[in-house]
Amino acid sequence: MGQTLETRLEMSDFVGFWKRVLISLLDFIILAIPAYYLNRWSLSAAENYNSLIPLLIEWGALAAFNIFMVVKYGGTPGRLLLKTRIVNGSGAFPTVKQSVIRYSLYLINSLLAVVITSDEKMISSLSGYFSDWANLNNGLNEILGLIIIVDCLIIVVTRYNRAFHDMMAGTYVVNKDALDELK
Repeated sequence: MGQTLETRLEMSDFVGFWKRVLISLLDFIILAIPAYYLNRWSLSAAENYNSLIPLLIEWGALAAFNIFMVVKYGGTPGRLLLKTRIVNGSGAFPTVKQSVIRYSLYLINSLLAVVITSDEKMISSLSGYFSDWANLNNGLNEILGLIIIVDCLIIVVTRYNRAFHDMMAGTYVVNKDALDELK
């Protein structure tokens, strides 16, 4: 029972790069329509109220959804359909802390995207500091986007097919069937 997940599973039980790409595509297809309507609502509300708050609510809702799905079910809809799970070193679903750490790069990048989505007039009405910072936002978002791409490509060369965000959070992406055999 004290063995790590790495010693209890075969190398083939850890999900590789291409299956993760397929999971991401499935998640996009499944979540695109709800996210589109949520985005339309938040943009409309942000313009009507001249406030960034509806965009932050959208960001919070999407972030909370992803974290909830990982903590409660071990993955997003695409991951569940393809019978893979995100687990920690003991084989359990990640904690909230692990999920937040795992998604930290995405959370920061998507928050920057929210700021980009808002127009300059709305940002400058919030505070001088925020509007000054927003000018750097495009560059920061591009740099973070590149970091995320490199993070995902690391899966190809690491043992147990782990991305940097998996290593930071202490998580693994494994086939569900392999987990079921452990129990």
